[in-house]
Amino acid sequence: MDQIGNLLVDAADQHPRRIALKTGDGFELSYAEFDNRTTRLANALLDQGFAPGDRIAAWLGTCPQYFELYFAIAKAGLVLVPVNILFTRHEADYQVKDSGAVALFHAESRREEAEVLAQQHGLRRLVPIGDWNSRDTEYEQLLLAGSADLPTPPDPDSLYILSYTSGTTGRPKGAMVTHRSLKSTARNHAHSYRTPQGSVLIYYANMSFVATVLGLMMGHVFVRGTIVMVPGINGPAEALDMIEQEQGTFTFVPSPWLEPMSDLMEAHPEKWQQMRSFVHSASKAPASQLQRWASIVGHRYLEGWGMTEGSGSLFTVTDVDDVVNGSKAQDFYASTGRPCIDVSVRVIDGTGVELPRDGITIGELEVKSPAMVVGYWNNEDATRKSFVDGWFRTGDLGAIDPEGYVYVTERRTDLIVSGGMNVYPSEIEYCIAELADVQEVAVVGTPHERWGEAPVAFIVVRSGAVVTEADVIEHCSAYLARYKRPSQIHFIEELPRNASQKVLRRVLRERLDAQ
Repeated sequence: MDQIGNLLVDAADQHPRRIALKTGDGFELSYAEFDNRTTRLANALLDQGFAPGDRIAAWLGTCPQYFELYFAIAKAGLVLVPVNILFTRHEADYQVKDSGAVALFHAESRREEAEVLAQQHGLRRLVPIGDWNSRDTEYEQLLLAGSADLPTPPDPDSLYILSYTSGTTGRPKGAMVTHRSLKSTARNHAHSYRTPQGSVLIYYANMSFVATVLGLMMGHVFVRGTIVMVPGINGPAEALDMIEQEQGTFTFVPSPWLEPMSDLMEAHPEKWQQMRSFVHSASKAPASQLQRWASIVGHRYLEGWGMTEGSGSLFTVTDVDDVVNGSKAQDFYASTGRPCIDVSVRVIDGTGVELPRDGITIGELEVKSPAMVVGYWNNEDATRKSFVDGWFRTGDLGAIDPEGYVYVTERRTDLIVSGGMNVYPSEIEYCIAELADVQEVAVVGTPHERWGEAPVAFIVVRSGAVVTEADVIEHCSAYLARYKRPSQIHFIEELPRNASQKVLRRVLRERLDAQ
């Protein structure tokens, strides 16, 4: 029952005519068609001589064929290696080489680079992916050559996906997702995301952000839902129109969209009343923004915390009662909720000793979850350091209050130590974000001759507004201790982000290094 291919087999058996996947341009795939096509593709791959356990890389953008490949790989017992479509050839080269991939499915736009990778690494097969509405492609020919008989299913504990970390620090690591760990994610999210059977997901993310595929798309197949795939959507207004048009019941709202989406939804409540929940995603948002957002969406408010190593699952989540009836958290809108069902979270110090749950004492957050990956591919040292006695050391710093609410303050690697004092970038960011015309802000540390490190602020100002360095300095002087105040202030047009919309602090540090 924990084999991922069976998610689709069972859904097709129960709801053969229900639309599993559709796009904004008229493409539709029923569960019966989806099941049949992925079984054929699975057999076609096995007929090519690939054996269970072989790694198949996918350098693709958001498209129906990519999701088909996920299930074909699962049914064949192969291992999928997703490669970010935004990567350069050199970045893709690392994942193909590190994983030992033997084949590559790629976007047409990556054909030349894919051919170079095939030569360098001896790939046995390249498969370009063309227009999803065309049946005259190499992909379609491969798929249709396969049998419609279900292959022998893999062991539930076998490796299924190598989900490489975003690599915000150092080389990306291949987190090993098994069939069983991903099935646990699906079970977790059916409850945590409040998605009933038949839920309609409005999906406008980049599938290169693997967690959205594992957590959102797979989770909707688990509840026999419909996935409306609308890549390249142009901002919150179009997203809200799509929610209304497709009668969506679940979607996500990234941090940069919170404010404009709040304005739009307040002005047009008729467009989204059928929604069951909105999950806020990507980077942290100011508590004031989240509080306003909750006042508009009410019981649909969802905040959580998770990461790649949880097979795309949440570790913590807020509850309906938190918003509707009031929360017992010390600071609800600064929290990520409480641990999900079957998940344990604790805070430890540098020696591994558990710290008190007082909402104040900050340490490293550790997690136990049935959805946890089994380690890092070909990296025993990193696995040994991160997975200790059944606990995963997240590298995130935070606290837990007496009611069990979890507060994530920083990545441990983002902590700034200035003159021996711990400086948390988020505290400075929240302070600067209170300035009326500041749209976004990110703070990183830079080497300092006297203090060891000093904080530096990168600020995005609202269109048409003016914020000066003097404004920021004056504001910080009023609210922050001297050692926390930015030593430099840089105004930029936008913050660098990865495919999951997380701010790339590494890129900001590199800018400082270059200067």
